[in-house]
Amino acid sequence: MSNVIKVAVVGAGGTGGYYGGALSKQGHDVTMIARGSHLDSIKSKGLQVNSVLLGDFHLDITATDNMDSIGTVDLIIFAVKSYGTFDAIKAMHNLIGPKTLIISTQNGIDSEHLLSEAFGVNHVLGCTATVSSMIEEPGIISQKGGPGSLEIGEMNGGNSGRVNEIISICSEAGLNVESHKNIVLAIWKKFIFICALSGMTALTRKPIGEIFSQTTTTDMYLQVLAEVVAVGKAEGVDIPDDTANSTLRSTKAREPFIIGSMGHDLLAGRPIEIGLLNGRVNELGRKHNIATPSNTAIEAALRPHEHGSLS
Repeated sequence: MSNVIKVAVVGAGGTGGYYGGALSKQGHDVTMIARGSHLDSIKSKGLQVNSVLLGDFHLDITATDNMDSIGTVDLIIFAVKSYGTFDAIKAMHNLIGPKTLIISTQNGIDSEHLLSEAFGVNHVLGCTATVSSMIEEPGIISQKGGPGSLEIGEMNGGNSGRVNEIISICSEAGLNVESHKNIVLAIWKKFIFICALSGMTALTRKPIGEIFSQTTTTDMYLQVLAEVVAVGKAEGVDIPDDTANSTLRSTKAREPFIIGSMGHDLLAGRPIEIGLLNGRVNELGRKHNIATPSNTAIEAALRPHEHGSLS
């Protein structure tokens, strides 16, 4: 195994709990930053991870809601929901040492920029995470679908020794991880995918299999994809022309029961990431004078639920 590293998982929900749990299982010094009943359960009973990819395992793992108690770390997995980004960044400063690296598993396209602004570009690697994982109940992470993949790369392109080191550490932990020479494109491709998946499954309150069983919702799904591609190109990202159709095809090949994270949060009455997903698409559409009617419809329907407490 590579040398043991010290890891802080900022946001130990479904995604952070899965990736951080894998590193802890491998023997790394991982601290989970959580809150509420989930934190209480981890502190009293440990963390249970049930995974179709890694198997089921239990961890006696350190958990806290006080980042100042941890000290500096080697790696931060930044996995808070997008609406918690600014508060988390404000609380993270004492985690950062001279060689601390940060990878973000967040949805959206702004995370790396915000982290770089706060801590310096030398601390931030680009990353995408694709996994269907959730808090099944406090202290229990359930990973039921998705490839469980990580793509990591330098934000200015290319590869590096530090990228390879993180990839080696994650790979040894059983994670599906690879380097990406154009991580900005990879981040946008995930954004395209997640805006359609989360937007449409939240809008309909249905899994993707049921969305694709109807022509009208399939057509709208494709239109959402095409609109995100259009604003991405306007932002200067070299997105291949076939991305909307290829993303639709690959999503149809996934497990039909998948619901995006925004759909899960909506159904549970939790806050949702509409502002930094479909709302962000519409903001960029207005900036570039590009019509985004399908994303606008999703935002209009879901904005009333942005802060949770579904009635």
